[in-house]
Amino acid sequence: MNKQSKQRKMSTQPYKGARDFYPEDMRIQNYIYDTWREVCKRYGFEEYGFPILEPFEIFAAKTGEEIVKEQMFNLTDGAGRRLAMRPELTPGTVRVIAQKFNELSKPIKWFMIGNNWRYEKPQKGRGREFDQLEVNVFGIDDVIADYEIFSIIIDIMKDFGAGEGQFKLFYSDRKLILALLKEYLKLDDKTQTATRRIMDKRPKLKREEFLKSLSKLDLSSSQSETIEKFLDIKFNDLAKIIPIEILKNNKGYENLKKLSLLLKKYKLDKYCEFSPSIIRGFDYSDGIVYEVFDMNPENTRSMFGGERFDKLINIFGDYELPATGFAMGDYTLVEFLKGWNLLPPLPTETDVMVTIFNEETRDKSFEIVQKLRKEEINTFAYLEPAKLDKQFKYADRQGIRYVIVAGPDEIKKGTVQIKDLARKQQEELTIKKAIEKIKKK
Repeated sequence: MNKQSKQRKMSTQPYKGARDFYPEDMRIQNYIYDTWREVCKRYGFEEYGFPILEPFEIFAAKTGEEIVKEQMFNLTDGAGRRLAMRPELTPGTVRVIAQKFNELSKPIKWFMIGNNWRYEKPQKGRGREFDQLEVNVFGIDDVIADYEIFSIIIDIMKDFGAGEGQFKLFYSDRKLILALLKEYLKLDDKTQTATRRIMDKRPKLKREEFLKSLSKLDLSSSQSETIEKFLDIKFNDLAKIIPIEILKNNKGYENLKKLSLLLKKYKLDKYCEFSPSIIRGFDYSDGIVYEVFDMNPENTRSMFGGERFDKLINIFGDYELPATGFAMGDYTLVEFLKGWNLLPPLPTETDVMVTIFNEETRDKSFEIVQKLRKEEINTFAYLEPAKLDKQFKYADRQGIRYVIVAGPDEIKKGTVQIKDLARKQQEELTIKKAIEKIKKK
């Protein structure tokens, strides 16, 4: 054994939590992207983009302690600037808007599809590298903007084939939570933030663990019990927890009532439900918050969510810009589609393969290839002579439906043999008739 063969070979695996996309994977990815874009454009949203590297500070300011301290990939460039690979899209989006704030017409309805990174434990439906659809409405303070976001979320899910009972949009309002923690329980700002973070983790904790976590913040048993009850309360029973005089003066409570009426009026209420347990882990959330859950009994989990973030832009200056929107990840969406058998067949987009019969017929085969491509038919050229059986098997494995053969006899007659692999039929046609046949598919 020579010295080179003894050397350690490099691993073929991608970085842990990152993904390689083979052609069959890209078909799924493109199907998701195409559906996202189609629905967003239907709603009049425009696409934008920005770099994956952003200043560290814009995430450190408002994104959330867990993401910033435990999950963010960050680095320092040659000039000593601290950078982050974006863990989410919202702060960068707001930076882009703030940069040209006075030039942009309001309201702004934008969407983006972007790659993100978080250093967390890879598991089913979650990796360190993931793509997200970000959809936001800027410049509308009224709850109608939140309704528009709810509407597009539901239409996106429906365009993927999801129906009532397969997903549910649960919503609440941070201002309502503020009414509980600040106005009723009289917690200081620091304790409110810490309490809210524990409330956000409630679905993952047993009751005893939850109450114990609250007690560590020096909350009384009565305060802890009140918070526990709040997280399970129905909207019409809120006054049993928070005094009605506080609720009546709470904008979050009023917005939730307005949103509920809009959802009922336009018959979207069957997809939505009030849930005070929806908190959201981002520090910039400051109004209506929501999460979409997979209702599959075998995979009940939050897939994605969004919120009001009216004040996030203030990290860039004294701007006034109401904002609401959501981010939907591709990882959890694929698991949802697979779980409900909603992924459609996604064959190759190559329509036809042209064989090379032998060296003498190669030029004629390439002429046929050119004619097909000029007709906007997606055509694979085999490129080199090989046994026809081998070429047919290759086309079949690739999922290509039609195969064209132009041998010496066909060339003399000005025809081709065209085989439909799906129907196992073969006939001899002129290239013009063959083109018509392929286009009719």
